[in-house]
Amino acid sequence: MKSGIIAVVLAGIVVIGGITYAFQRTEDRPVDEVVAVATKTRGASEVVNVDDLAKKPEDFKGEFVLHGAVAGVSKTDGVFAVVDSREFESCGVLTCALNTIPVRFDGELPEAKTIVEITGRVMRGENGLIINAESVKAIK
Repeated sequence: MKSGIIAVVLAGIVVIGGITYAFQRTEDRPVDEVVAVATKTRGASEVVNVDDLAKKPEDFKGEFVLHGAVAGVSKTDGVFAVVDSREFESCGVLTCALNTIPVRFDGELPEAKTIVEITGRVMRGENGLIINAESVKAIK
């Protein structure tokens, strides 16, 4: 009797996984994105906002995509700061944002008030957490 229940539960899990996989593949996403969506993990496929990252940075392990508005730039240090782009777009100024996150990037730094998409990882810096960016793409 118990083995029958276990078999039914396992079959259900396989069916749900297959349906999720098929549904996600219709959007022609890479397999790792489908797995991240199906298992609800925070992976590179998920776009994260600054306020979400600031609330629980420990939840973000590995690479992810951060969406934010550039609040300030220090070209000599190769660092810029981002605020939540939703707050910036609704408020219109950079000073109304609750959270600011520093980003270290070796490439060309974006200008202030640019909405960017940053691919990177959370690192512990000298003065707290910092995003180590692998790529920065201006959105608008």
